[in-house]
Amino acid sequence: MTPAAGSSQPTPEKPIPTQPTPHAADTPRSRHPTVGKGAGWGTLPAMDDAATPRVLIVGGGYAGVMAARAAHRHGADPVVLDADGAHELRCRYAAVAAGRDDIADATAPLADLVDVEVRTARVVAVEADHDRVVDAAGARHPYDALVLTTGASAAAPPVPGLAEHGHDVHDAAGATALRAALSEAAGLVVAGGGPTGVQVAGEAAAAQPGLAVTLVEPLERLLPGMPPALARRAGALLAARGIDVRLGRALAAVEPRAARLDDGTRVPGILAWAGGFAAQPSVLPGAPRRDGRLVVDAALRVPGRPRVLAAGDVAAVVDARGGTRAMSAQVAVAAGAAAGVNAARIARGLAPRPAALRELGRVVDLGGGRGVAQVGPLALAAPPLDRLAPLLHEAIDLRHLWRSGGLGALRRHRRGATVGRSAARQAANGEPRPASYPG
Repeated sequence: MTPAAGSSQPTPEKPIPTQPTPHAADTPRSRHPTVGKGAGWGTLPAMDDAATPRVLIVGGGYAGVMAARAAHRHGADPVVLDADGAHELRCRYAAVAAGRDDIADATAPLADLVDVEVRTARVVAVEADHDRVVDAAGARHPYDALVLTTGASAAAPPVPGLAEHGHDVHDAAGATALRAALSEAAGLVVAGGGPTGVQVAGEAAAAQPGLAVTLVEPLERLLPGMPPALARRAGALLAARGIDVRLGRALAAVEPRAARLDDGTRVPGILAWAGGFAAQPSVLPGAPRRDGRLVVDAALRVPGRPRVLAAGDVAAVVDARGGTRAMSAQVAVAAGAAAGVNAARIARGLAPRPAALRELGRVVDLGGGRGVAQVGPLALAAPPLDRLAPLLHEAIDLRHLWRSGGLGALRRHRRGATVGRSAARQAANGEPRPASYPG
């Protein structure tokens, strides 16, 4: 969650289109002029329409937004291709599923965040030998450099009944479906004790005190990527809310209103799967992979494809110890920005630079005004420091909006902004206010 980011003489400013542009079988490599101001990015470099290199960015998540911003600032003409034209604030999905946040709080139109061309298109293949991508409609989009930020999706094992009866909070549709199911459920079983699972369980118990919540984790501890002391504190916070935390237990089967564990226990409740995610690199078959993610070099390039870079969950970015960095918004934002800079350099005929990525820590908001965090050497876990973690989580979220889309994005997409606007409209029209509105 930590964003980052040559120009010639000023030229008359002209806004570029933010709607999909018509194209034939081959989209012409037209050089769309870019604006001098917009989307809260301050003054942006005006570019020569005939010479601006084209950078394509596939995916509009955390990495994609930051790649577009950075490529624009470094002399390229970025175009974002995204299947639905929306940016998902995934760290809010647990609160949406639990009923604390409105679903509109977790998504934002890409046009609100990036002042570059956005095409609503689902990319199905990369033709690296021809420097172009192909979308589901068969249209081809040429590039001078390409950044893949296709993300990851929920990785569910072949557990009987999981596909038919399980829910996940990986996207807006999943969070909305779980929210609807919880409105009629007496219990919730969360499978997976990583950050997503812990957050879903905590948020649900805080938002619905009468709900019976069970958290199941195959390992003997929660939050395996965080220090043990923080994991123990998270477990204590969950237990204090009445959550039944079962460590060393795995999911064996899922029923419409219950889950069966590997010890034969049947636990009543609907099932939320939070047991892991898998990258989506299928648009680039044959590229080397590590743990299912695209291998990238120090400059975030895919080996053997000098004009193709990858960032975010789809990329296996190696840390200083030789391990693969975790799938997280923080890593995606930093890698996206670095990939955007290098894509602009490659497109302009310059050598890319090694990406210097730093992880500043981890934050898990457990709802109810409590959470755990590790910021450098500082642990925010013991009372009253556990109250700082949700505030830090919110501050990081707001910083991302600010650095992506400026003050306008901050106003429109901060938590509660959509609900507040809806309530104001209803009050002006004399309509009753729903009970879900705060205050």
